[in-house]
Amino acid sequence: MRPTLFTALILTFLGTVFPRPAGAAVTGWSRFDSPGSRTYSLRYVPPSLDLGEAVPFIVFLHGSGSTPEAWQSILAPLADQLGFVALVPRSRHFLGFGVGVDDVTIFETLELASQDLIRDERRTAIAGHSAGGAYAMVLAYAAPSRFSGVFSLSSPFRIVLSLADPAYTAPLRMYYGTEDPNFQGGSFTALVGQWDRLEVPVETDIQQGAGHSDWAPSTLPDGFAFLLAQRYETARGCVPGDQRLCLGGGRFAVEGEWRNFQGETGPARTVPRGSADTGMLWFFRDSNWEVLIKVLNGCGVNGHYWVLASATTTVEYSIRVTDLATGQTETYSNPLGTRSQAFADTTSFATCP
Repeated sequence: MRPTLFTALILTFLGTVFPRPAGAAVTGWSRFDSPGSRTYSLRYVPPSLDLGEAVPFIVFLHGSGSTPEAWQSILAPLADQLGFVALVPRSRHFLGFGVGVDDVTIFETLELASQDLIRDERRTAIAGHSAGGAYAMVLAYAAPSRFSGVFSLSSPFRIVLSLADPAYTAPLRMYYGTEDPNFQGGSFTALVGQWDRLEVPVETDIQQGAGHSDWAPSTLPDGFAFLLAQRYETARGCVPGDQRLCLGGGRFAVEGEWRNFQGETGPARTVPRGSADTGMLWFFRDSNWEVLIKVLNGCGVNGHYWVLASATTTVEYSIRVTDLATGQTETYSNPLGTRSQAFADTTSFATCP
């Protein structure tokens, strides 16, 4: 992946500490600008959707030469029928997604469009047509993006060498018409081979006689229903979120709280960047990161899992690390007014393998 993706995961998800209350979202179409990429996304909220509870999101990426506006009349009825929020970013470059800093647009506007309602992080999926479908697959598999499912329409081939998220592999559904140049030119065959090598679960929908931009009436409803049926869950059941890191390949859940000198308290919140083993937490502002924490597999060294952390704060905090395979929980704390110290706990979790 291009370096801008990791920049995007630092700069994006720009939520505020005091977001608008859930349920205050404007239904219908709204626009959200991306300061980081100087483009925008359109969001559609069905009027009938219950905004008092967590709602599923589907990000849809248009093809080369297209726009979000071209898909409004197609996506709104699907969102009304199936019950999801649609987010439709505009590619930075006319050639489509994957050329400019599109990762910034997607993640930035996804967070901005989630501030006035409760986004279901277990049901946040991605789809796209043509170049947008190809980029949806690259973003879902080659980046730690946490999408629950992927649906591509008429996609050209894009290479993915390895999966970025070892804890979860998003199920994929691919559509092609047999008259589509991408189908006839070998993209479908190459992608099937790639996903088989990477062990990505794939469903296919092949329509005889259809071209690049036409499909049966059932294709889109079936594809979006497929996405809504998926749930981001690791094998150990750890679901990452705004207040939970999933480390150690998804085996360990990390959560915490803080208390400042004024007696105010709150949850530790996650920074949407990291790896399978390493994550970061913030307390007061998403631009001011407080704690870096790792959970490493040291089973081959001393028969234990290791917890290592470093923080830059003098406020009180407690961080809980739970091994979801055994239920064991360890708490690591810092007293109020004490400069936090780095630590390496290499003996508490004697829970190998």
